[in-house]
Amino acid sequence: MTRTTIDFGIDLGTTNSAIARLNGVEAEIVKNDLSSDTTPSAVMVDRRGRLIVGQAAKQRGESDSGNTCLEFKGLMGTTGKPKVFEATGRSMEPEELSAEVLRSLRQDVAKRTGEEITAAVITVPAAFDLSACDATRRAAGLAGLTHAPLLQEPTAAALAYGFQTDDENAFWLVYDFGGGTFDAAVISVRDGEFTVVDHRGDNFLGGKLIDWAIVEELLVPAVAREFQFTDLRRGNPKWSAAINKLKLAAEAAKIQVSSAESTSILVELQDDSGQLVEFEYDLLRADVERLMEPFIVRSVNLCRKALEESRLGPGDIQKALLVGGPTLTPYLRRRLADPREGLGIPLDHSQDPITAVARGAAIFAGTQRVDTITAAPPPTAGEYAIELEYRPVGPDIEPFIGGKVTGGATDGCTVEFVNPEYKGKPAWRSGRIPLGPDGTFTATLWAEKGRANTFQIEFGDPTGALKPITPGTLTYTVGVVETQPPLIHSVGIGLADNEVEWLLKKGTPLPARRRIVLRTTIGVSRGEGEGMIRIPVVEGEHHRADRNRQIGRLEVIPEQIRRDVPEGSEVDLTLLIDESRLVTARAYIPLLDEEFEHAINLQSETAPDPDRLARDVAAEKQRLAQVRRRASEFADPRAEQVLARIDNENTVADLDKLVDAARVDPGASITAENRLRDLRAATDEVEDELEWPALVQEARELVPAVRDIVRDRGKASHQAPLEAAEEAVQEAIAAHDADLLRQRVAELRQLALRVLDESGDLAFLAFEELRTLQPEMRDQREAEQLLATGRRAVETNDVGTLRQVNAALGELLPSPPPPPDPFSTVRRSR
Repeated sequence: MTRTTIDFGIDLGTTNSAIARLNGVEAEIVKNDLSSDTTPSAVMVDRRGRLIVGQAAKQRGESDSGNTCLEFKGLMGTTGKPKVFEATGRSMEPEELSAEVLRSLRQDVAKRTGEEITAAVITVPAAFDLSACDATRRAAGLAGLTHAPLLQEPTAAALAYGFQTDDENAFWLVYDFGGGTFDAAVISVRDGEFTVVDHRGDNFLGGKLIDWAIVEELLVPAVAREFQFTDLRRGNPKWSAAINKLKLAAEAAKIQVSSAESTSILVELQDDSGQLVEFEYDLLRADVERLMEPFIVRSVNLCRKALEESRLGPGDIQKALLVGGPTLTPYLRRRLADPREGLGIPLDHSQDPITAVARGAAIFAGTQRVDTITAAPPPTAGEYAIELEYRPVGPDIEPFIGGKVTGGATDGCTVEFVNPEYKGKPAWRSGRIPLGPDGTFTATLWAEKGRANTFQIEFGDPTGALKPITPGTLTYTVGVVETQPPLIHSVGIGLADNEVEWLLKKGTPLPARRRIVLRTTIGVSRGEGEGMIRIPVVEGEHHRADRNRQIGRLEVIPEQIRRDVPEGSEVDLTLLIDESRLVTARAYIPLLDEEFEHAINLQSETAPDPDRLARDVAAEKQRLAQVRRRASEFADPRAEQVLARIDNENTVADLDKLVDAARVDPGASITAENRLRDLRAATDEVEDELEWPALVQEARELVPAVRDIVRDRGKASHQAPLEAAEEAVQEAIAAHDADLLRQRVAELRQLALRVLDESGDLAFLAFEELRTLQPEMRDQREAEQLLATGRRAVETNDVGTLRQVNAALGELLPSPPPPPDPFSTVRRSR
């Protein structure tokens, strides 16, 4: 059949994937060869080099982990750690593995429907960084999907739940707890359209962490007690096969205890001597619920943060939409419904949480027109074609469309749209619409809710006779649609001082564009060196660059330039991010008068070295211990609250296990690095809380001091910046934002320095401070001569000479002198 919209949507999941097709207003799952709704995201290469995807691959993973790969979604966008299949030596990057899953889903469609699809919407976690989105795009291309718009998973879930909703003016919360990722999104539904108001997520929080907790907390200790397994642990490569068997058994048992008080695990393992032993264990639901607790706490905290940033409370949210397999667990639902320890929001689980994302993706695919992907061929002589401008899905029952008829003379011609099934009546007709001299027209249609409205297009010549036209139909469906998707994380570049130059801020509607001028930090000779630009690109919200996730780098390599480029040369960078969060960057170098495409390398670094990771975690645990001691001394309630959050989320214990596992599992290594980044940010937060009273006092003392400087030394033009700076300080205090307040205090100090510089007083202050640094100066004889000249300039009030003396004295110091204190007494008379 000829489709006018994409109609197929794919949930590319950590543990399972699925594909759905939009049929009218219903999204139907396309089942696989096993008649299952989902296909395990598992890939195997056997000893004969045959590639196997899905359930068979997952089952073989129990006995042949060296030739099987699972849970590779978390590695999307990273480099340097391909999966090497032991029997054949074949290696595959994460996007290549994902491509095989996508190819398998395409084949399922072909077998079930006979249709070879080349376009589909693919979902990604909202928390996915830009490098992972780019890797998903590459995977789609490798799988034969030449057009694959990306859709955020919470948006897909909202569409699955609300496509035909009658709710208006409501807020929803999407709670998406998947196999390997978690997303919380606040959705605003208004007049048939919805918008993502705010989002919080974690790419390394999902059901597989519960599986590992069962393995490490329950099964491994039980095996070690009963049998001879020396140093049995996840991080010991000797026991990789045994650990993998326990992991798969834990996953299956976890699902079973959702509907039973206990279940039996039976696994055959090989002990120290190579003897096969049968390990049997009764897994209790109560134990699984206990192990789930820290992960639920973390997810609830992310939901609360999203609500807080949206300035909403639980009472403002109509319902929480449950998505992901773990939300089938009765305990999780009870915890979420609890107003004290959970969210206290009514839960909506009317949709299948396992397939909701795939079905929502299909609904979104129904809004994506095929004729915008590939241009239609021009009509042959004597045949007419119609170009249509309209939204295939929208909230209006009276949609407005425009169009143009081509292929021949259109004077006196008409078009008419006919809905043959309108409200059970014989037909609804738009009436004949005259075409303009250039074949253009506009029309308003009437559509019915609850079904796809297919309008026949009738083209009439000047005599009224109907002539064939292509296409001959138009389909429109009344349904809830998404407005512009927002940028989930701020995007910036890391600077040498560990600060961030933000390019696009969180919440910016997509598509978005930003232009910025940078300067090279080193000189580059043509064809030599490592790169003219090699600046880290980060995603996150923290003002410290290293507290955000590095997702790639900006670079223009020396081989690309025609001649040498000196240090300090301008680079004009343009960054574009589309609705799928795919990035394009162009760098223009004025000196060369040349533009470079693809100036951004969106690939994260490889998994961190396990030894370095262990050292970093040990250092951060030590810093946390010091902060705890300070917090107990000050008894600051806000600091204690953050520390309690760290403990309740089991952050440190999780890190210890992940660091050990990182020696054999690249996924654990990357997860550990991200959890370490979270711990650092949380410890920063505690430190900020402990410093807050002193910081507020400093700000409140600074404001009147700067006000005095402006009054005594400033001009009328300084009054407005002063008032703005004072207001900014008060806003930072009210927001209880330590980082922001530090920034506002620094800006206030800069204002004072600017006023004193313009009045000439700053030169005298700088000279007084430089006099105290004379012992550090390299040439004492020259320093003494300069100081003598400076003293005479002070006596004669010669500001120009004094500035020259200060510059020369500064050159004699081993490092640049600190800026003068603008609040010292000005030691001269006016």
